[in-house]
Amino acid sequence: MFRVDDIYDEGKKIVGQCDDTKLFNWLGDAVSLIANKVDCEGWKGYLDICTVGCSCEQGSECNSGATCGRRTITLPTEVDTVIGVNIAGQPAIGRGALFEFHLNGPGSCRVIKEWSWMDKGAHYCTYRDLLQPRQLVAYTSTEADNGKKFVVYGKDSKGNVLRRTEGGKVLNGILIPTIYGYAIPDEDQPLVASITGIYKERTVGNIRLSTTDDSGPTGTLLGVYEPDVTTPQFRRIQVNRSCNWVRIAYLKTNPTFFSRFDHIALRSRVALILALQARKHYSDRQYDLAHSCEADAARLELEAQTKAEPPVMMPIQVIDTNSPRDKTDYDIR
Repeated sequence: MFRVDDIYDEGKKIVGQCDDTKLFNWLGDAVSLIANKVDCEGWKGYLDICTVGCSCEQGSECNSGATCGRRTITLPTEVDTVIGVNIAGQPAIGRGALFEFHLNGPGSCRVIKEWSWMDKGAHYCTYRDLLQPRQLVAYTSTEADNGKKFVVYGKDSKGNVLRRTEGGKVLNGILIPTIYGYAIPDEDQPLVASITGIYKERTVGNIRLSTTDDSGPTGTLLGVYEPDVTTPQFRRIQVNRSCNWVRIAYLKTNPTFFSRFDHIALRSRVALILALQARKHYSDRQYDLAHSCEADAARLELEAQTKAEPPVMMPIQVIDTNSPRDKTDYDIR
């Protein structure tokens, strides 16, 4: 691992005359060229998450008449891809979101006896959904973020698209006031029924989005947004067991660089130089040279990663479809 500063001068020579913003953007593109091809150790992570509640609204019952044991978990923004899930110490089988519609699957109501989890996608901008229409407020953690733009997109309680007037133009989304020490909605803010997207300016500290009365019984914390996050997208998974915690192995999102002191989670510095040259050739439409540099960059990083891997065994997971257990996987209640 090394820092942006360690490749700053060479990067400037490759990119040409440019400001730091362009160099940092191209470095992000170059790192992504490698990370999307190589099984990078620096992108792997593990985390333990405490869980509470279930995916039904306020713990209501499923259509089958049985209390729902499923729990939906919103993961941090750094989680890009979930590799595996351990539910309260029990290894679990992963399913795609469309498994709910498979003819041989459980549908939306039946309970699967085997331990499993389902990927719900990475398009969520809040920790949880609104259960009923509410006004929204934002809590800033520092006075330096006063007036920073925080826009919420979605629909109001009447089904209308949230819109605002700004600079004489009608724009989608409503502005949530960001005032240090105060968390109040605009006087004309409608009741928000659903949130489909969020835009936040880069800030100095975190910003929390909540319904009104965050400390009371009607207030709900919807999300905590870190300084560098501008368009939040959280991944959610659903586990089919009531549990207090889950352990997740995951791949991190590709990085975005803002400073010369940001870390680059690669092992080969030469690989990054070649990837940056590939990005330059793509910009110049010299695709043959770009493909050559990109391939060499991936090869050098793969060699560096392979050298650091210990000689361990990870056997292939096999589900025995001939087991008698398979006949009772789906329990209709």
